[in-house]
Amino acid sequence: MALAGARYLAALVSTVPDPACAAWWRGARPSRRRWVGTAMVAVVFGALAGRAAGWGAALPAFIALALVAAPLAVIDARCHRLPDRLVGVGAMAATGLLGAAAIIGSAGWALARAAASAAMVAVGGLVLVLAAPDSIGFGDVKLAALLASYLGWLGWARVGCGILAGMLCGAGAAVGLLVTRRVSMRTPIAIGPALIAGALAVAAMPY
Repeated sequence: MALAGARYLAALVSTVPDPACAAWWRGARPSRRRWVGTAMVAVVFGALAGRAAGWGAALPAFIALALVAAPLAVIDARCHRLPDRLVGVGAMAATGLLGAAAIIGSAGWALARAAASAAMVAVGGLVLVLAAPDSIGFGDVKLAALLASYLGWLGWARVGCGILAGMLCGAGAAVGLLVTRRVSMRTPIAIGPALIAGALAVAAMPY
């Protein structure tokens, strides 16, 4: 089932043609390379998400996050876009599955903390966009809010650490690309993959 989910999401990624990224939703058969690459990202993200959730009621929600995050990371890395369609699927999965986990596990406070975390990160991100529009985009803010909801489910400390880890990963990747001269100071760099990797890495850390 997990492999089938990864294959479906790889098909979504395959709809991002090069260089016409705006037509990512038009549909196309996934190439083997793209399918395998996206599936591998999904497996890594799934392992981190599973480690974060443990064998609890929230496990389906975290696996859903990993399956959505994989194509988001690949699309952003390729085309510097974070499609609202996929982010919306992630938000709906978080609402429904974390809500169900809260009911099953009597974790109402965790659900409230997740919602509050998402709201705070969204507001902070919007302020950053308005103050420095070249540093971050609205898609990054939406993704950060989605990630914050899962980090908030785990605890307040995870929220700040997870978002900060993602930003630091992005900064490190940017420096590496600049040093190797693969990009210039004016080249836009996708931070979505770094946000996801940093957040999931922090979420997977032992309590």
